[in-house]
Amino acid sequence: MTAPVHTGVLALADLGDGCLTLVHGGAGPADSDDPRTDTERRLRLEHLAAHMGRPAGPGLGSLLHGHARAMSPPERVALCAARALEGDPLFNAGRGAALQEDGAARVSAGFMESRRQKLSAVVNVEGILHPSELAWLLQSERFSVLDAAGASRLADRPGVRRRNLVTEARRRKWERQQATGAGGRSGTIGCVSGSARGDLASVTSTGGVGNETVGRIGDTPGIAGTWCDGRTAVSCTGQGEQIVNLGLAHRIGLRVQDGAGLEAALRRSLAEARLRAFQVAAIAVHFDPGAGRIEWAAGGTADLFLWSRAAVNGVGGGG
Repeated sequence: MTAPVHTGVLALADLGDGCLTLVHGGAGPADSDDPRTDTERRLRLEHLAAHMGRPAGPGLGSLLHGHARAMSPPERVALCAARALEGDPLFNAGRGAALQEDGAARVSAGFMESRRQKLSAVVNVEGILHPSELAWLLQSERFSVLDAAGASRLADRPGVRRRNLVTEARRRKWERQQATGAGGRSGTIGCVSGSARGDLASVTSTGGVGNETVGRIGDTPGIAGTWCDGRTAVSCTGQGEQIVNLGLAHRIGLRVQDGAGLEAALRRSLAEARLRAFQVAAIAVHFDPGAGRIEWAAGGTADLFLWSRAAVNGVGGGG
């Protein structure tokens, strides 16, 4: 089965003061332990998307609240979405992170936005519920990508939530993997968002693939998995090494820079992935001031791709 490509456009005038936002909850094979879990993930994504931007929706944590005035609306929306999914143990990020070969949960996150166009990321940090927050904080630091040691020191700042990320469900799955030598489930969470003023943001967060070699680095904390330039924001999910070998998020963004429409850029990139039997997926938004519109796209080659589009003037959708 190949996931279809979904696309749409919205006039900037119709967007008003809001943000056009997509969220994803991972891609890969269906959950072999309990297929109902995939349905529940989809429902939770749709619920999150439907409530983003509302007063009762997901909010900023104490760490980010003090910096909120420095955020563009898409940054705020993207980080709120990431925090909500990192705190939900059904997703492979934060509290729901997969366990590595030694039984530890280590999380990574990447962040980019359209003003700085700079990747910031943390890699394989332990005990941090919201690595997306640390990735955002690094936007204002001289060195913007930190390994576990550097990220742990950054996490000593007030407001960072430390937490035991290992859930009982993940522990049981890791024990079965140890007994069989099987690999884990690929997947991440991510969000892309854009405003009528041209601000864009992309964030991706992951707990890895499960049972991987300690020290493994996937696509999430790099421009293969997280990309944002002055016009396009992309977040990827699926098999991390395959996304890295494609340079998928950056590839999509560069094709748009070179003149391709967002839909065409995503379709061509996924066609190249399909030729190599890669299991990948992406969400993206593109700000097109010349046409007075903002475009969105979501699609992949993976058997299962969980994503949703946030409601804009009461209209949303997902897959």
